[in-house]
Amino acid sequence: MIKGLKKETIINYLMTFGFEFSIMLITIWLFRLVNIKYESVGFAEYSINKRTVGFLMPLLMMGLGVSLPKFLASSGKKEQLSIHYSALLLVTLFCLLFSIIIFLGSEYFSQLIFGDYDHEKMLLVVLFYVLSLMYHATVYNYFRGKFNYKVSSILQLINLGLLPLITYFIADTVEVYFFFLALAVLACVLITNLAFIPFFSWGTIKFKPTLHKLVLYGIQRMPGDVLLGFLFAMPVYMVSNSHSLELAGIVAFCLSLFNIIIALMSPLNIILLPEASKIIANKENSKLRSIGVKLLYLAIVVGCVALVIILFFGQFILSVFDVENVKRSGELLVIVFTGVVGYSVFSIIRSIVDAYYQRALMTLIIGGAFFIYVLILLVMNYMGINSVENILIGLSFSVNILGVFTFYALQNIFKRLA
Repeated sequence: MIKGLKKETIINYLMTFGFEFSIMLITIWLFRLVNIKYESVGFAEYSINKRTVGFLMPLLMMGLGVSLPKFLASSGKKEQLSIHYSALLLVTLFCLLFSIIIFLGSEYFSQLIFGDYDHEKMLLVVLFYVLSLMYHATVYNYFRGKFNYKVSSILQLINLGLLPLITYFIADTVEVYFFFLALAVLACVLITNLAFIPFFSWGTIKFKPTLHKLVLYGIQRMPGDVLLGFLFAMPVYMVSNSHSLELAGIVAFCLSLFNIIIALMSPLNIILLPEASKIIANKENSKLRSIGVKLLYLAIVVGCVALVIILFFGQFILSVFDVENVKRSGELLVIVFTGVVGYSVFSIIRSIVDAYYQRALMTLIIGGAFFIYVLILLVMNYMGINSVENILIGLSFSVNILGVFTFYALQNIFKRLA
């Protein structure tokens, strides 16, 4: 896979992987620290908040995580600045609108997410944290789209790794933790923007055509990202309402471990989307096909290795985190990871599909898998067999279907390139 790649590209992959791996280790360690400091209820709140953030981010980013690196990679310096500041404006306006909705319906959303009415304030704090991450994502994608992986990787490590760890040692509660963390991330993003990104006077930025381009491309992909986030959030919210907050926290933790392992492959997507966009623009079909085949094999191998590790060491991993009822929690973790091969294929290959198609094919693919999961849940509810285990089995099946759909999308691209 490395053969034929430029030295600079290899260095970018290795550097990005190193930073993302460090973030993964810190994230995993934080789960253990949180369980020790804030105990079972705080651990449940923290885990559920992490799942909620994973759901809200794609909803509020409106597909900018895909459209920004794509258009920045193929634009001149002046247009890149217009794209960046237009994106910041778009993020601000949309988040303000959503904040009003959450504030007015805080009781309802507290009940929906946590299973009670006592977490309204925490919900607003988490929303503030999501806002800070949206600004981080916008600035981060600016450097990603300019192929400046050194700055983007350092920014990622600070905001997603170091600041969460530092904040843990100064916050007395989970609520205070997310509030201080949001402030720290906002400060870091502001300093980075002022130090590394030229400032444009508002009169020189062509907001209307730039916003139109970003929204037109990104908004098609937003439903897919939202449904994907909700796909992994639904089991948590269902368990918190039908069982208990603590059990929902364990489910959220199992899903977080699943996503953390998948995040190990994120360096491929971080670099692949802008790179694939350039390859497609240059009509280097054989190169794109070669990369696609190698990544497909890599996805399958990584997924199988992750599954084997969880099968043999899942309960040990949970015991390290002092998770309650290790035996049952281990069974839930194994169920979740039976979907890791399919999700691995989806996670790695989707960048090629997104780069190749102007239309949001991945949104249709994710929507199909989400529909299947909802259908499974409805059938289980009708039959009265909606236990926690069955809820997760349905999720695992749907996630594997997601991988199958993505594989066929890649096959269709290969046929077009032939």
